[in-house]
Amino acid sequence: MKYNRLHLFEFEDFSWYPHVIREGQTDYLRFMMNLFNVFRAVIPLLQEGVEKSGKANIIDLCSGGGGSMMLVRKHFKSHSVLGFKAMLTDLYPNKKAFEFIKKESQGDIDYYPSSVDARNIPESFDGFLTMFNGFHHFQPDEAKGILENVMERKLPLGIFEPIDKSIWQMIANTFALTILLFLATPFIRPFKWSRIIFTYFIPLIPICTLWDGWASVIRLYSPKNMEKMLSELDTNGYEWKAGKASHPFGKVIYLVGWPTL
Repeated sequence: MKYNRLHLFEFEDFSWYPHVIREGQTDYLRFMMNLFNVFRAVIPLLQEGVEKSGKANIIDLCSGGGGSMMLVRKHFKSHSVLGFKAMLTDLYPNKKAFEFIKKESQGDIDYYPSSVDARNIPESFDGFLTMFNGFHHFQPDEAKGILENVMERKLPLGIFEPIDKSIWQMIANTFALTILLFLATPFIRPFKWSRIIFTYFIPLIPICTLWDGWASVIRLYSPKNMEKMLSELDTNGYEWKAGKASHPFGKVIYLVGWPTL
C-alpha cells in the first residue's frame, strides 16, 4: 500500500485473453475517448513538451485501440508549427484498429506491427514517448523502471490517465461501460460482427470491460505517487510537471517531462 493503491488484475493484461474480446474492449474505449474528447485539457501540455524537447515524432506506448492519437493529431494540426507524425505500439497490438486509424489519419499515424513492451522499449525508438490510459497497468517497481529508463535514454515522456480515483469515477465508469457501451456498439468502426455477438448475445465485452474499468480506478497512480517515484530517481537534467486537468466529464492525471540538457 506504499502508493495507496491495490494492483487488482485486469483482463487486458493477460496473454490468454481472447483477442476478439480484447479488440472489442479497446475499440470501444477508442470510440468513447474520441466521442468525449477526454484528453482535451492535457494535449496543450503535450504540445509544450514536444516543442521544448524538439522531438516532433510521437511514439505512443500501450496504445490499445489508438483513439488518443486522433485527438492529438487534430490539436497539433491546428495549433502546432512542427507538424504531426505518430506511431502506435502495444504489447498486444490491435492491428485492425491501427490500420483503420492509419487510413483515417491519411498516414499521419502509423503503427509498429510487432509487440512492444513499455518496460523494454526498443533501442531504435527515438521520439516523444506517450502513454494514454496505460501507466496504471504497471506494478510500482515497473512503473518507476519505465521512468528511469526514459531518463537514461534522454527521451521526453507524457503520461495521461483519463480518470480519477474517486467514488464519482466508479459511478461514471459503471454508466459508461454498461449503458453507453450497449448504446454505442453498433456505431463503432470498423464494424465487426464479433463485437455484436460478444456484446449482446454473449456479453463478455461489457463484463470484462466493466471489471477492467473498476480495476483501473483502484490501480491509479496519483500525481503525488508519480512525484514520489521521481524523488527516488536521478532527475538532474529533466523538467517534470505532474498534476490533474479538468474536462467536462472528469479529470485527467498527467506527468510530462523532457530533458533540459
